[in-house]
Amino acid sequence: MSVSAANASPASPAPALRSPRRTRRLPAWARRVLLVGLAFAAAAIALHFLSHELTDDSYAFLDWGRDLRHHYVPPLLENRTFHPIPILAGALLSLLGSAAPGATVLCAVAGLVLLAAGAWQVCRLLELRQPAPAFAALLIVTSPMLVAISFAAYINLPFAVLIVWALVWELRQRPRLTWTLLVIAGLVRPEGWAFLLAYGALEWWRAGRPLLSRRLAVILLLAVGPMTLWLFLEWRFFGTPLYSFTNTRAPAGTVQSSSSLHGLWTTLKFCLALPGLIASVIGAVAIWRLAPRRPAATVLGATLVAALTVAFLATSKFNVPDRHFSAFVSLLCVLAAAGATAPAQWLARRRPSAGPQAVIAVGLAGVVLVVALAASTVHQKLSFDFAVFRVERVTGNALDATIARSRVSLDVRGAREHSVASTAAVVESELVWDLGVPYNAVDDRTSNTTQLLVQPSPGTWELLERRRLTDRTIVAVPRGWTSVTAGAWMLWSPQAARPVRLGAPPGR
Repeated sequence: MSVSAANASPASPAPALRSPRRTRRLPAWARRVLLVGLAFAAAAIALHFLSHELTDDSYAFLDWGRDLRHHYVPPLLENRTFHPIPILAGALLSLLGSAAPGATVLCAVAGLVLLAAGAWQVCRLLELRQPAPAFAALLIVTSPMLVAISFAAYINLPFAVLIVWALVWELRQRPRLTWTLLVIAGLVRPEGWAFLLAYGALEWWRAGRPLLSRRLAVILLLAVGPMTLWLFLEWRFFGTPLYSFTNTRAPAGTVQSSSSLHGLWTTLKFCLALPGLIASVIGAVAIWRLAPRRPAATVLGATLVAALTVAFLATSKFNVPDRHFSAFVSLLCVLAAAGATAPAQWLARRRPSAGPQAVIAVGLAGVVLVVALAASTVHQKLSFDFAVFRVERVTGNALDATIARSRVSLDVRGAREHSVASTAAVVESELVWDLGVPYNAVDDRTSNTTQLLVQPSPGTWELLERRRLTDRTIVAVPRGWTSVTAGAWMLWSPQAARPVRLGAPPGR
């Protein structure tokens, strides 16, 4: 025995094996809260540097929500579509007073960030390697349509967020969360009904196609419940469950250029540049061939449902502006990311010996190609959109200031229906908000009930017309009417006494 061995203490412990470091992950709820917080922080930064202006439609939801809080529902929505959740959200946001429009835009832009995060997650759940997830998110935040509807706070943006994140939870096999988001989406826009019916049919099929069972009853309740509630509310408030369907589409025999095949294709190219559309076609094939079968079928099926909702609107005499493509284009961004990186995805699956660096390099080459081909078009469209936002911001702020300055000369208590006429520019909903009157108090034309006429000054009108932000003309001020205030916007009234009473009988 050696000396060293003899002198060794029998109690000496053996060298401890180092345990691998464990990275602590935040709980799922904390990660979701963090994501939402980051989305709002990014939105606040974006709004500080970029122009934005709440759209006339979203001002209407604030108006209706405020009316609802005051226990007043107008007999008609002045040819606008009824939307339950946006009106409820408008009621809550209207509590913020003058900060409500800005808060609404902030929520919408934060939604754009969440939409990009959802597209990223869909790519990951399809097992698409980087840079596909990052490119899908980039396509989302640079789509001229998605950017425009977020910085104007159209409800189509949160609708797309709900659809994409419902898809995320379905790919994670969390049906309760999927149902929750789809039910909310079905009360935001009627296109959500198609996704509910499709998902209900899918769940019924997966459950073994049960008949006369509790499972079938639950599926039916979730799939048709939002549609039933929506139609019931329209019947309760407006006397017919088809109020929105019959009052907001074109008359029989009218041809909507935006609903034609050429119009739809032109609109789609505005939403996602042609190189991206070509990549999305390649991506659909790549996902079907390379991604796991169930996630691939789910994503492609959701894209098909989104396309069918646009086709249905087009065949139903509805105007189909670009914002109605929000869910469809969001899913196309995922397909385009898969298409741009298709060679890299193939390399990763069929040639694993190539290594991650080679996969990323090939993927980046495809991304750079699509970006290079589309960059000029996307930059031109985004520049135009933000130039329009700047004009709308300037004229909108001027209108807000004019109404605030004129409040001492106005008595809006008990404002009668169509007692205010707003001509030459589409600002009815903003004017309703600024005046604090019921939604149906403002009309787009003068009549014998008009007690206040609001028009842009010649300089403001020239600015709006140059940007094609109005399709109307300035009307002649009736003889004998007096000026309430002047400036960037001009107010006129037939009443000589001050304050002008919007609740006064016609002709008084």
